Amino acid sequence: MLGLSLLIIGPGLLAGWKNLRQAEQAMGEGRFAAAASNYSAAAQRLPWQPALWERAAQAALSSGDPQAAIPLFERAEEKMALSPQGWLAWGDAYQQSGDIASARATWQAGIVQNSPSAALFARLARAYRLQGDYPAAITAWRALLDLDVGDADAHYQLGLLLATTAPELALPELMQAARLDPGLDATVQGLRASLNAALLVDNRPYQLLMSGRALAALGEWELAAEAFRRAVAARRDYAEAWAWLGEARQHLGADGLPDLQRALLLDPDSPGVNALVGLYWQRQGRADQALACFRTTMRLEPGNAAWHVAAASAAEQSGDLVAALAYYKQAVALDPQGAAYWRSLAAFCARYQVEVNETGLPAARRLLALAPQDWRSQDVMGQVAEAASDPLSAEKYYLGALELAPEQAAPHFHLGVLYLQLGQAQSAYDNLVKTQRLDPDGPYGWQARRLLERYFP
Repeated sequence: MLGLSLLIIGPGLLAGWKNLRQAEQAMGEGRFAAAASNYSAAAQRLPWQPALWERAAQAALSSGDPQAAIPLFERAEEKMALSPQGWLAWGDAYQQSGDIASARATWQAGIVQNSPSAALFARLARAYRLQGDYPAAITAWRALLDLDVGDADAHYQLGLLLATTAPELALPELMQAARLDPGLDATVQGLRASLNAALLVDNRPYQLLMSGRALAALGEWELAAEAFRRAVAARRDYAEAWAWLGEARQHLGADGLPDLQRALLLDPDSPGVNALVGLYWQRQGRADQALACFRTTMRLEPGNAAWHVAAASAAEQSGDLVAALAYYKQAVALDPQGAAYWRSLAAFCARYQVEVNETGLPAARRLLALAPQDWRSQDVMGQVAEAASDPLSAEKYYLGALELAPEQAAPHFHLGVLYLQLGQAQSAYDNLVKTQRLDPDGPYGWQARRLLERYFP
């Protein structure tokens, strides 16, 4: 009887071990789909090794097939063979499939089934934020910090969420994040300055507005929009908050015009509101309407150089280069210490080869004196030198920009174009390829790709 049992069972066992060997070999070679198939077969043929179901699921997930991974994770859980890492990955599979609700439920079950882990709470916190459930995200980050108080990113993420919902509570978390990770210091200091200024005023809507603007400056438009929503909910006639909400909606892919129009109705004499409405029309290609808004801002605040630069940009977009140059000159006259204004003026002169020697070169030199360690100063000086027919100086300044910021696409692009003009094909090619790598979806990457296709087919 024993011999007969071995004859019956033996081939299945041998096939199972063979599947397991093939799975491990496939994993080592990066053939994850094949590994998932063989692990699944091995799990069926070697039932006393239920952990193989999780291996199969992990391999399927690594192959980029989360839908195939989900039932394999389910089998592992049915066999009570799912590791803490498996619970994480199972939720990841749901999230990659677009089922955030199931991902959350899985991670929550992982916390219940296993001892709570920082990784599970981090996943939950990010999922809650993705769905706009900021109170739940705050709770999850705090639960993580109860387990690992030294997690700098958790303090930072919690600080951002608190800046969105309760600005007065954000600073301790942000400062702790900077203490734990000095790489966050510059970002946190900017937020700290904005929040401190906002909290000096005992006005909740204003605090939320200023906090939202600080978050927007970091590119955290989703959180900024929430802060602006809270500001207008607290004060329905807050024109500037409505305008910033409209700006945020645009960055999130929605139409901000209704909010901007509401802001303009509430306060047609607000410079900030008019500026944001002007920016909206400029993005729509309506330079005439944008310029009208910026002229209003200049009338309301004639001493603000920023409004003159905005008007210059709109005039430039409309094709009125004479007016644009005049606005740029007015901006530097109003704020002669503003490096950004000198940079705009110098770049304009180089871009259109207008008053290059009379205005562009002095502006670029002034810019270098004000901000010598800013790569953009060197890059603009290179553009002006090139426009002034001084390619050797242009090359020197472009290389200076790259020495300060080697991963910036703009100086690589400008240097590549210069080398094309000088007939230095290999150097041109190298810089254009680097531009395309650094800015694959941006304007410099697009232009570099076109030049590569034309000159290096």
